[in-house]
Order: sequence, then C-alpha cells, then structure tokens
Amino acid sequence: MARTVKEIKDAMTATFCQERAVVSAYGLNPKKTFDQQFSSVSIENILFYCFAFAVWTLEVLFDKHREEVETKIEQLEPHTLRWYVRKAKAFMYGRQLVPDADYYDTAAMSETDIDAARVVKYAVASESNTVVYLKVAARDDKGQPTKLNPSQFASLTSYMNTVKDAGVAIKLVNEDADKIQISMVVYYDPTAMDSNGTTNDGKEPVVEAVKAVITNLPFNGVFRKSDLLAAVTAVPGVEVADVERVRVKTANAAAFMDVVGYDKPYSGYYAIDRLNITYNSYDALNNPTAE
Repeated sequence: MARTVKEIKDAMTATFCQERAVVSAYGLNPKKTFDQQFSSVSIENILFYCFAFAVWTLEVLFDKHREEVETKIEQLEPHTLRWYVRKAKAFMYGRQLVPDADYYDTAAMSETDIDAARVVKYAVASESNTVVYLKVAARDDKGQPTKLNPSQFASLTSYMNTVKDAGVAIKLVNEDADKIQISMVVYYDPTAMDSNGTTNDGKEPVVEAVKAVITNLPFNGVFRKSDLLAAVTAVPGVEVADVERVRVKTANAAAFMDVVGYDKPYSGYYAIDRLNITYNSYDALNNPTAE
C-alpha cells in the first residue's frame, strides 16, 4: 500500500539530517528534525516535497498495477465455483454475447442500462457428485430476492450452457422463496409494551426483529433458531422469549417440515408465511394478582 507524501518526505529528511556531510555543511543539530531547522519555503524543503510526491505517485501506480493484475488473474480462474457465480451475475437479459466469446459488448451502454440488464442479483454455487448447483434470484422493488420470470430463466439457462466449461453438468435453481412459519412466546415488561406487543409509538418491535432476522439473512444463508431467539430477547421490554416451533416448506414440497436447530433454504431465501407471537406479562408471572 502506498505511503503518504508526508511519510515519504519524513523518511528522506530524517536520513538527510543524519548525514555527516550535510550536518557539517549546514551546521545542523542531529537531535532536531528537518522541519525544526529548515523553513517551509526553503529550497531544500520544496525539493524534498517534490521528490516525495514523485515517489508517492510511483507507489500509487504500482498499487493500481498490482490490483489490475490480481483482478485479471481472478477473472481467468476456470473450473471454480466463484467463476460460475461471477458468470451468472454477468448475464445480461435481452443482450447477445460477442460472437465466439463469453462476454458482452457494453461500450454503448450506460451504468444504469448495464445494471438493469443484469437481472441476476443473487447467486451462489455448490458442487455435489460432479454437478454444479447454481442458485439464482432477481431482486424485487423492496430489495429482496425474488424468482426470475420464465423468459429470464430460459435465457439464463441458454447463456450458462454457452459459457460453462465443457463436460461440466450444471443445475440451475430458480425457485420461489421457501415459506417459513414461526411460533413464539414472549414475556414482556408491561411498562414497555402492551399485550399485543405494541409500544407507545405504535410500533411492534418484536415483529420487526423477527422480520429483520429473516430478511437480513445473506442469500443462501443458514437460518438458526438461536439467532432468532437472540434477536427477540435483545428487544427492549422483552424479558423472556421462547421459540415454540419453526416450520419450513420449499415451493414444491407437499407439507411443512419442523426445523430442528437450523435450516438452509433450498431456494436461497425465505418468505414469512405465518408469524404467531403469544405475549404474556412478565409482571403477572412474578405477581399473579397483578391482573
């Protein structure tokens, strides 16, 4: 990483002030710094600044060159899962690849046009039994993952079959969100919220916390019941909480399945199908006559 101009200048002037010939010629005190003995407008100070700036420029150029080389090396990685993810996100709906190539000509496109054409906003790749499984999703107007429409998915499938490595089997997964049902019991401080979990400002912080856990999961991230419990118990006014039951169902499954400990969504993301929260007063728990 490039040093600052000051760091470079200080290193040079420190050495300069320690040289015997310089000390003798200028009558310097080796115990004092360069800035303590030379004016900021002296020819020596100006020259050292110019030299330092030139060295800084060279170091910045070296950094940029290294970044460009590392980027090119990374882009030339075939047969890696990262490569398939990168290729999926580079797909542009409604555009044609450059003939005999695996990329698009975007010279005449604006950044807005490029972003709009790249409909695959989420992608993750895994491998099992020599098959590469590639989960993909678009993004809805709320910023959440959503299924690619049939036309987009058909075009993506053709594109991936074109750019993939020869002999590699790919299975694209483009599904509606896995549905999740959550049942919880919350013991609340009656001075902070009412029996419906509503605070004085009309908000429902427990509900918001549950939704945040689900919507903030990374694409293909693991849902953990312990994370949900931690998020709810961290809500001000919640004294005790318990996750009674969590069930999930993929888009094509016939029935919901209980989650024991954790779950990873087949589609890569969840949508809350039902949220049932039972609120009990913690004060009443300690003082049964309070109600």
